[in-house]
Amino acid sequence: MAVAFSQVTATFDRIDLQGANGPWHRDDVGVGYESDGKTPHHPGGVVESGDKLIVTGGGDIGPAVMLGGIRADLMLIGGAVGLIPVLVAAATFFMTEHRRRLIGTGPPAQPRPVRLLAAKAMVVGAVAFVAALVSSGVVVPVGLAILRANHNQVQPITSSTELRMIVGYAALTAAAAVLALGLAALVRRAGIAIGLAIALVVVPYLLATAGLAPRLLMITPAAGFAITQSIPTFAHVDVGPSLLAGYYPLPPWAGLTVACAYAALALGVAMAVQTRPQHSASR
Repeated sequence: MAVAFSQVTATFDRIDLQGANGPWHRDDVGVGYESDGKTPHHPGGVVESGDKLIVTGGGDIGPAVMLGGIRADLMLIGGAVGLIPVLVAAATFFMTEHRRRLIGTGPPAQPRPVRLLAAKAMVVGAVAFVAALVSSGVVVPVGLAILRANHNQVQPITSSTELRMIVGYAALTAAAAVLALGLAALVRRAGIAIGLAIALVVVPYLLATAGLAPRLLMITPAAGFAITQSIPTFAHVDVGPSLLAGYYPLPPWAGLTVACAYAALALGVAMAVQTRPQHSASR
């Protein structure tokens, strides 16, 4: 975890002693102790080797995560629930016109249903992207500004990370909308498509937020929420995939790629089904 102790060793080979006499001595600065109050926990040390000093220190040198202030990604903590109306609208969008064509009140069937489905996916994805871009583009910077104005400690975040969160959440929303549309085209039942989309995108995120089954964020479209991670990872800090600490099992762009792959797969299979000869007649 990010609060784990790390052991670091440094060698000093250019040493000048000025204004002091006597042998070297050392202190453990900020050292913690075991329950007996005497035994140091991960103590440091120093060894003299010729003209060199080999200094060893132990401690938490990673970023302050849970105690380091409010994370920027918490501004989008309701983002999963906010996707539900998008999933409902995307699935309903397909089924509404599909029903109209079945009962003969809509325009005649298109000669190329694959192109029609692709056009619907582009419309749904574009609308979802713009809507999410506007909402996250307001919620994140305004929320952080309010927190800072009220003297709340906020974890540092770079402009590029903030931009990635905003645009990435919009891209995730678009992918989720296309996924719901593809599922609706496959099952031809709005309720079932909506339920499947929520089960694939929203439920795994909520379970992971509660500390349950975080690995679902690697194998489901909910992996796309990794794009909203606001704290960096460091090679020298071993962190667990815990949303409570702000970390995801996959890197931000890898997680978004998984979500987009699910959307592309659902849409691709739906297009393949659309190319089959249709034997049903309107009633």
